[in-house]
Amino acid sequence: MYRFIISAAFFFATPVLSQEVTVMSGGNILTMDENFTIAEALAFSGNEIIAVGSDEEVMEAAGAGTQVVDLAGKTVMPGFIDAHTHPIGGGGSSVFENVGIDRFSTIEEALAYMKTAAEGKTADDWVLFVNLDLSTQAFSEPALTREHLDEVAPDAPAVVWQAGGHKMTVNSKMLEVMGVADDTPDPDGAEYGRFEDGRPDGNLSGGALLMKAVAEIEPYQNYDRVSGTIAIAKDWASKGVTAVGVAGVSSVADWETFVSLAADDGFPIRTRNYLRWENLEAWDDAEVSPGTGDNMARVIGWKISADGSNQAFTGLQREPYLNSDNLGLAYMIQNDINFAVADGTVRGGQMAMHGNGNASIDNIIAAVEKARSEGIEVVRPRIEHCSITEDDQIAKLKELDITCSFLIAHVLYWGEAFRDTVFGEEKALKLDRTGSFERAGVAYSLHTDYSVSVLSPLQMVEAAVTRTLFTDPDYVLGANERASIEMALRAITSVPAFQLLSDEEIGSLEVGKLADIVILSDDPRSVRADAISEISILETWMDGERTY
Repeated sequence: MYRFIISAAFFFATPVLSQEVTVMSGGNILTMDENFTIAEALAFSGNEIIAVGSDEEVMEAAGAGTQVVDLAGKTVMPGFIDAHTHPIGGGGSSVFENVGIDRFSTIEEALAYMKTAAEGKTADDWVLFVNLDLSTQAFSEPALTREHLDEVAPDAPAVVWQAGGHKMTVNSKMLEVMGVADDTPDPDGAEYGRFEDGRPDGNLSGGALLMKAVAEIEPYQNYDRVSGTIAIAKDWASKGVTAVGVAGVSSVADWETFVSLAADDGFPIRTRNYLRWENLEAWDDAEVSPGTGDNMARVIGWKISADGSNQAFTGLQREPYLNSDNLGLAYMIQNDINFAVADGTVRGGQMAMHGNGNASIDNIIAAVEKARSEGIEVVRPRIEHCSITEDDQIAKLKELDITCSFLIAHVLYWGEAFRDTVFGEEKALKLDRTGSFERAGVAYSLHTDYSVSVLSPLQMVEAAVTRTLFTDPDYVLGANERASIEMALRAITSVPAFQLLSDEEIGSLEVGKLADIVILSDDPRSVRADAISEISILETWMDGERTY
């Protein structure tokens, strides 16, 4: 069980190692240990923390000839951890041009721009756009279909990857490239949108269809995964991030990319990786399994997806979406979830289980409970996004020691859409219930789901403690669901370390752990809640080396 306690504690130190010692002193060190200990100084030798305590205690433990970093009153925290990202797939989306709400307030405006951008494109070209959002960008028509994109690009294959990543709209040319005919059936766990006469309308929902489309998109497949991931990692380091969860790794080639990056001394991010369950045969053939890797890049478990996304109306719900009879889309049936949880655990892995709608969360909880009832000890199960939770589910999560990870940008960027378009206010108040989870003692982390959102860790903390909306700043989406600052800080440090099976290595500044450190201009506890994101990242250290 993960426990979080906030209280006073003592300082500690260990003998100095033979390597050169660096001391950071004269500051405010939030260790993020179990007791939320506040120290004045810490020391590390090589990549290992060897002392934490008062300035005097740490200097005495470090001995003569140490390198001293004068913090001058600044605040130090453990390196931040983003619990759920897609650095390779998300980076690949850079070959798509953004047409989201930050550029166009309506779908009509976006379509007009896309048509201009696609002028002169032929069958040998690609027309690729991303982040169009039918839940936040106004549209005068009932649906976006291939007919709209046929007007944008009559000759070239066109793809619009909608915001949230769980739905695409493509034109007729792209359907042709994919080999989709009028009578093509839906694959398991996915579906083609269809016109009234049954013909595919160009909308693709579900992982199987998205992967089918992505496999045909040449610019995406030719994207330089190594240089792209390095650029993303350097940006993360500038935001104080030293480790990320990768949810999940799609192919053996992608895993090999992380291995090669980990061997590069200049790569500034640790990765903890979940293998996509649907590619099990490839993992077996390549002999890649949980435990493979080292403290820079390690496989820790399996990723499954029980449903889609709420803003794409494919999250699986107990009750229909607002003003509709749509219950969303089950990517996996209950028996398949049960099998994955049981077999994935027996194979030695942790389960990271995507669930957005409350019905999909029911299914995940049921699978964990069933496995436990059969004597299978499911290891630190976690629900990804866990967007809409009911009171009975929170109680069940507590009972079964299931933790969750919230895509807090759902509140910040999509809160108004969930309130007004997707669910209605009553159900929208059940979104990312950080306050209720904290009161119930259910641990949670915060994540970006990069590239679904690109918030910094401190922006995520601010979103969790304020719950104000980007599109309606005076509105608070559930004041009683605001996180405490202490828990929100744990949600980007010690909790994700626990979830990523790495709490013996990272997530807090304690003796024996790795020297992953971020230096901040201010203490997040001492500034206004709405100013947390304005705190500057002064330095980031990973493995005892400065990376930013």
